[in-house]
Amino acid sequence: MVVDSGEVTVLDQGSIDRLRETPTGGFPVLSLYVNLEPSPESLRTVPARIKDLLAQADEESATWPRAQRISIRADIQSLLSDVGRFGSDLGRSVAVFRSDGAGIDEQLTLPGPVRDRAVVDTVAYLRPLEAMVEHYQRFCVAVVGRRFASIFRFLMGELETWEEMRDEEVRKANFGGFSGYDEQRVRARSDEVVARHYRHVGSRLADLRRSDGGFDLLILGGSDAHIAGALEELPPDVSEVLAGSFTIDPGTMTPATVLAHATDVAKVWESENDQQLVAELFDTAASGGAAVLGLEGVCIAANRRAVDVLFVQVGHAVPGSTCTECGWVSCRMESDCSVCGSVLSRVPDLVDRLGESVRSAGGTVRHILSEGPLAEVEVGARLRYSIPMVDPT
Repeated sequence: MVVDSGEVTVLDQGSIDRLRETPTGGFPVLSLYVNLEPSPESLRTVPARIKDLLAQADEESATWPRAQRISIRADIQSLLSDVGRFGSDLGRSVAVFRSDGAGIDEQLTLPGPVRDRAVVDTVAYLRPLEAMVEHYQRFCVAVVGRRFASIFRFLMGELETWEEMRDEEVRKANFGGFSGYDEQRVRARSDEVVARHYRHVGSRLADLRRSDGGFDLLILGGSDAHIAGALEELPPDVSEVLAGSFTIDPGTMTPATVLAHATDVAKVWESENDQQLVAELFDTAASGGAAVLGLEGVCIAANRRAVDVLFVQVGHAVPGSTCTECGWVSCRMESDCSVCGSVLSRVPDLVDRLGESVRSAGGTVRHILSEGPLAEVEVGARLRYSIPMVDPT
């Protein structure tokens, strides 16, 4: 059970898993997301926006049983009394999870903006957090020079580690030896030192990649020549996560400028990667392969535990229904479960529950941030095997 006494923690996968695994005993959880982008207009409207969200949550929860309704009202009242605490010092946005009945009180600072929303459900509403964790991957940035390299690791938009490497330098001198032989020898020695430096950088990046935590993406910075030299010495398991590169003057760089350049590179890589994955999904579905598009088809596949990867277009919540006994999900607002006959529960975000169903069956969920064809169907799935798109129930 999460009893956090309202402490503010930073978003990570562990906090998401902890919230997901917290038993609620059937009591509702109020999940509140508030955008706190640091502009005067945004911050000035925070109290009014929160009050509107809570009023909407109060209205939508009117049909809950009495004990659960009392818990929801207690959560709403406690949040109303805390409205004045929400400011830009909490981050770009904030997520609050409360359940008086289940003893949940947790608040997470988020590294990026979110859409304002309040969701009341028997579980914490985690889809925006999952999308954000997937988007803000741990990436490593190596800014490479002739005899030195600065290696940064960033997580959730913040500097995590920073180290520097230096190799020996062969200084140029004036030589007048026979036919310039001495000068050629020194130049060859200098080139050897630089090549060895690139190998050292590649070796260090491999160590970081294979260490606990590692990194998800690699981005190189520096001049074109040094980036090319470092690229040649990257081990295969490091080069396979290369997202791109950028030009920067190591003499004037700061962690903030490095992060800004690297973030731009990562965004382009992510968008291109998303577009490729979605295109492959649509091509497979169009050819009659092991893929399905749209909520209804994905629900059928999830109910048969056939989903390997669920692709979710990040956007608005879509209501649906689910069976708390057998886990059956439906995009229709039905009353009884066609599988076990139990009473179905309405869920405010069916896609969130689809994600839970897919994970419990050993599948994975991928959130697509960039706009594309998936936005028209909201979800799609790559399947373990082809299935007929007719629900036998």
